[in-house]
Amino acid sequence: MRSNPVAGAGGQNLDAAELRFSIYAILLGTAAIAMVGVSIAPDLDLLREQALPTALFSLCIALSWYLSFSIFPRARLSISVDMAYLMTALCVLPSPIPLAVALVGGLLGSALRQMDGEARPRPFLPVLCLNTGSLVLTAFAGQKVAAWLTSHWQFRALGWWTVGSISALFVAYNLVNLVVMSTAVVLRGERILPYLSHYLRYMPTLEIFTIPLALGLALLYAAAGIWGFTPLGGTILVASGLLKRLNRAQGELSRANEQLQNRSRELRTIYTIGREISSSLDPQVVFHRISANLKRVLDAPFLFLSLRQRGATESYMECVARDGVVQQRPPRPLGEGFTNWMVESRKPLLLGDIQVDRDQLPCAPVVLDPSIRSILAAPLNVQHDAIGVLCVQSPRVGAYTVDHLSVLTTIALQAAIAIENARNYQLAIVDQLTHLYLRDFFTRKLSEEQARSRRYGSSFAVLMVDVDWFKDINDGVGHLTGDRFLQRVGEIILETMRAADIPCRWGGDEFCVLLPETDRDGARAIAERIRTRVEETVLRIGDQVIRATISVGIASYPEDSPGNVQGLLDRADRALYAAKQAGRNRVLLASDPQDAPIAATR
Repeated sequence: MRSNPVAGAGGQNLDAAELRFSIYAILLGTAAIAMVGVSIAPDLDLLREQALPTALFSLCIALSWYLSFSIFPRARLSISVDMAYLMTALCVLPSPIPLAVALVGGLLGSALRQMDGEARPRPFLPVLCLNTGSLVLTAFAGQKVAAWLTSHWQFRALGWWTVGSISALFVAYNLVNLVVMSTAVVLRGERILPYLSHYLRYMPTLEIFTIPLALGLALLYAAAGIWGFTPLGGTILVASGLLKRLNRAQGELSRANEQLQNRSRELRTIYTIGREISSSLDPQVVFHRISANLKRVLDAPFLFLSLRQRGATESYMECVARDGVVQQRPPRPLGEGFTNWMVESRKPLLLGDIQVDRDQLPCAPVVLDPSIRSILAAPLNVQHDAIGVLCVQSPRVGAYTVDHLSVLTTIALQAAIAIENARNYQLAIVDQLTHLYLRDFFTRKLSEEQARSRRYGSSFAVLMVDVDWFKDINDGVGHLTGDRFLQRVGEIILETMRAADIPCRWGGDEFCVLLPETDRDGARAIAERIRTRVEETVLRIGDQVIRATISVGIASYPEDSPGNVQGLLDRADRALYAAKQAGRNRVLLASDPQDAPIAATR
């Protein structure tokens, strides 16, 4: 029995290392053929006499290679009983016939292994030469050991010669095989110590099976000849075939269990992603959660999300994730790009190697890194429309399969629904011009804040903001320009606010801001910052230069509260009117003295 380290060897190898290995293997095989030719040439008559045993032993060795099996599947150690047949041949066949057996068995066995669907793909000629050369060298060393034992052992008649010969041949066989294969491992550029540790670790297993088998075969051949040897030799091959079929069944069961575990993990991840993204209304947060969870089931070091933004000018908003770090790209106009093609086709895409498949696409894919080789993309489909694309990328060739495509498509569908729901919710609570909250949402949050402040004894403030002389802007330069200026005021308010503050467009050119956990002085400071920034703003549209100021009224809780939300808003509004009456472009508190009568003009 022998292990097949060539079939089980792995690792990434440089071209130079492969070339060294190929040269070594071919030289070894050539030397083996020359050695057999030189040894057999003087004894061709003996070879003809032993043609049937030579063919039988060669066939047994070849079939044992083809029917190799594994006792320890996790160890990835392929085992065959060819060692038992070769040692039997060394014990019972005259020299140099075992060399011919080794040569023919090695050549035929390598060819049969190449036909085995489970054998790892290797260059055929180097593997053929290496395995055949190793077997011939082993037979040559065995002949020398057998000749030495014949001349020194005195108890051959008692059968101890056979036991001693087989034990010595076993040691010689493994030493030669280990030296030859270790040299091949080194020349391939692989680490030698793990290979030696792996080989020597399972040597006792080889010894347990090989020595009794070879002993039984040798004694049976000596007693009953070739026809007594054939049934047992054939039975051993049948047993090897059954063990190989058992290995295949175990492998299929293991793969099925692994696929089941992967599918279970994928379903758990899909459920987790669906639960997390449905709890957020921010597309960037949705993408961040997708990128954080998607790595559990996919090789996804690079991801990007592209969303079609609706509006006066449609564009794509893009988020990119590189090794878990999420960044937002500037908006991109619609065009004839990869994202637009995916949105229009509404079909997923799987590329095993973009260097090979790139020409099959109607447009160049979005590649996030020069090292990218595999791409998996799915459109974000909502009913009969696509709102964007979710794409994962990997530097590995063939990183994704059809199963991965199914997983990504499911996640993309969940993301599309979550993002579309978020957009619809935003349409219901956010003003599309200024991107501030609408009035109904604001008053609901104001009532919640008042209830919370009553319970915990905290304070808050309300700012009422109005653009001064805004009617003159609309009448002078048009409503579109006026809308653009209101949009800029909304941007200033958003940029000045804290995360907990809630700004809204109250109506027309009037805004309202809720400032939780803020007293009068804090509210005045925030209002002054907004007023100053608006005053310094210059809006240029073509040849037109637009400037304006704002007036701000402040009411604070609990000092200015009459006991209800509407009363607090009325006091902030009265303070705003007072600021208008006092000359505009100023901030007034509801508690400030208001000597002048309040006018209705803004």
